[in-house]
Amino acid sequence: MDIQSFIESGLLESYVLGQCSAEERELVLRMVAQHPEVRAELTAVEQALEGYAAANAVTPPDWMKGRILDSIKDETPAPRPNGRSGGRRNGLNIAVQILSLVLAFAAAVLFYQNSRLNTEKTSLEAANAKLRAQVDDCIKRDQESEQLKKAVVLLRDRDTRFVPLDNGKGTAYAYYNSVRKEVALDLGGLPAPEHKKYFQFWAIVEGKPVSMGMVNLQSTDGWQLLPYIEHATALAVSQEDSPTGSPMPTQVVMIGNIPG
Repeated sequence: MDIQSFIESGLLESYVLGQCSAEERELVLRMVAQHPEVRAELTAVEQALEGYAAANAVTPPDWMKGRILDSIKDETPAPRPNGRSGGRRNGLNIAVQILSLVLAFAAAVLFYQNSRLNTEKTSLEAANAKLRAQVDDCIKRDQESEQLKKAVVLLRDRDTRFVPLDNGKGTAYAYYNSVRKEVALDLGGLPAPEHKKYFQFWAIVEGKPVSMGMVNLQSTDGWQLLPYIEHATALAVSQEDSPTGSPMPTQVVMIGNIPG
């Protein structure tokens, strides 16, 4: 048994409460002698239980006091002729104190074990949340890497048409392939949208705009694959007030014709 498993087994608490078997007691003494960390944990358990017992002494209910009194009365010799009964009262007081200490000690054990379980639960939840975040990050990176690979393949295809999107101040590029039925947008050439504004991408089909979705400016690989729209003659970017876009372009900021 490794040291951590031994510390978490509950044997130290049982040893402090005198509830160990002879074999368990020998094991505890051997581990305490051999391992300073076990000795330190035993000291911590003793201090925690003693402190809790002292601070949370439990007064037994009246009916229990009555039973103890009856038991002592049955086993106590008759009072002396002089009428002294101090011994019986002292016996009762001692019994009540012992019972209070036992109850407080038991409560301390439960409190200590529950605190340890809560600590372990919190640690496991934190570790699980960290692992989940790492998994989500890996999935996101894999998806972005896959998009980048597709964009590279699209760029190298001879059937891909380079579509310059102009706004009068600069040019961004989209890539349209009617054979592969794929479209990609180079995010690096796009200007920044105005504060609290969002970009939406469009295909112009027979003179009418058809939405191709929102532009994701947060993509870390600099490319975005977009849904293919059949028979498009031009591509455009609009600036919208809503992050979910608009049924029709509100403000077209860039547009370019698809070469034939």
